[in-house]
Amino acid sequence: MDMLNEKVLEEIRKIEPKTVEYLYSAGKDSSLAVLITRDAVKKLREELGFDVYMVYVLIPGNTHPLNAYAAALVMEWHKENYGFEPIYICREKILQEFAKRYGFPVGKNRWCFSEFKRKIFNDLDKKMKQPIVKIKGMSPSDSTARKNIINDELELISPKGTVPHYSWTPLFSANLSSKEKLNILRKHKEFEPVVYMYDRFGDSMNCTYCPYKSKENIEKLHRVEDMTVVKMFIDRFISSKSVRKSVSGITNMSLSDFGI
Repeated sequence: MDMLNEKVLEEIRKIEPKTVEYLYSAGKDSSLAVLITRDAVKKLREELGFDVYMVYVLIPGNTHPLNAYAAALVMEWHKENYGFEPIYICREKILQEFAKRYGFPVGKNRWCFSEFKRKIFNDLDKKMKQPIVKIKGMSPSDSTARKNIINDELELISPKGTVPHYSWTPLFSANLSSKEKLNILRKHKEFEPVVYMYDRFGDSMNCTYCPYKSKENIEKLHRVEDMTVVKMFIDRFISSKSVRKSVSGITNMSLSDFGI
């Protein structure tokens, strides 16, 4: 695709990576990152001989089963057609265990990322050949927090206590709406499971509940996927007023509400 930054490809050639990892969530952004880069990565692999993986992290207690199915369909397609090896992984912990202790925080140091993704990635990277390039679906336009931490499309990330890696964010300069991203993906049948999730839920459902989702979006989601049990948990264990308010419109639904 013409969204690809050729200068970044030259920088990667100089890095001579031994491992390339797609951080895949079955969301529209990580899917678009795969679509934009996959042909170039395949060609670079032929030149440089590195390993390519698609890494999917399931969050017990929050990832919807259909998200895992969608991710598997996309990842297995890329294994068959591109030779990208899928890795499915999760912690032997459940999100609610931490939520009872810490609540649902927002901001830079979110325990949900630290406990369910950062630790997993770091443990995995210790087993990988270095240098490592990670392809991520993030972009500075996603949020103020990401605007503050993403400085360039390709940059070396080496926080204390983690395995250093090069972070490639191919959507760095993209200025696309959610609808535009989905319309691009619609043209490629292999991403049909991802598009389906957004058409049905308005969300990838990698995280069923997230404090970053607006009350309006949670209520909209509830109309197609009953979130009463999420509200029950939050009402019992979470004291944050903003989090409790985000599910305040959730009520029990009857079968007739689903059109049955």
